[in-house]
Amino acid sequence: MASTNKSWKLESFLDSLIVELDKARETLAVKAINKPLTYAVKDVNLEMQLFPSFDGNHVEFITARPGQQGASKIGIQLGSITDQQIRKTTKEPVTSDDVSIDLVDEIDEDTKQSLRKIGVTSVEDLNEVKKKNVDIEKASNRKVNYAKLAKLLSKARRGNSPPNVKNVHFNISKSGSTLQVEGNNLVLDNNYTPVVVFNGKLADLRGYGKENLEIGIDERDMNKDENELVVVSDPYTIYKMNLNHRKQ
Repeated sequence: MASTNKSWKLESFLDSLIVELDKARETLAVKAINKPLTYAVKDVNLEMQLFPSFDGNHVEFITARPGQQGASKIGIQLGSITDQQIRKTTKEPVTSDDVSIDLVDEIDEDTKQSLRKIGVTSVEDLNEVKKKNVDIEKASNRKVNYAKLAKLLSKARRGNSPPNVKNVHFNISKSGSTLQVEGNNLVLDNNYTPVVVFNGKLADLRGYGKENLEIGIDERDMNKDENELVVVSDPYTIYKMNLNHRKQ
């Protein structure tokens, strides 16, 4: 009789098991409202007879049928973990202004796998490794062009989070005039200093961030009606604004 057992990955098995354990925990939480709990599950031990297979990158298992010989024995012990322990031992999830390496088609799968092995899964991970002057090539045991990789990730990151300008304010003063730009994703790459041009002249960028730009301008360079502001926030992003300002 042909076996109906299908191969499965340890990761998928543990994910399903954790979901079931979470359901049990939620059920106990509701039950505890009406009936105080007098017991708790501290440890769970599982022992399985399996046939493992390895393709060079992934391990898969097929569960042995009753009486089937030659299977390997694997034991899994599950213990409890608190939310505080999870926060202390797990890095923050990839945020909306970051980008996962899995979403960048230009990076080949072998390179992605090499990066995952050293804990690099996003743009921010790569930046943190670079800040500590880690040799990516040596750490991953693979010829990885950091500059090319960083450009691919930064480009993908910017593509997922385009700039959005909400407000622009002129602050005209004898002591020094400024232009305040407010919005979202105005600057994302902290390794690149933005360049600003106001009415065809290089402007003084006094401060910049994801939600704000502070630009020093010379009142003599201002036009009575329409003014042009060009911002180069990174090597992949240029945005231009036509601003109207009437002197009082």
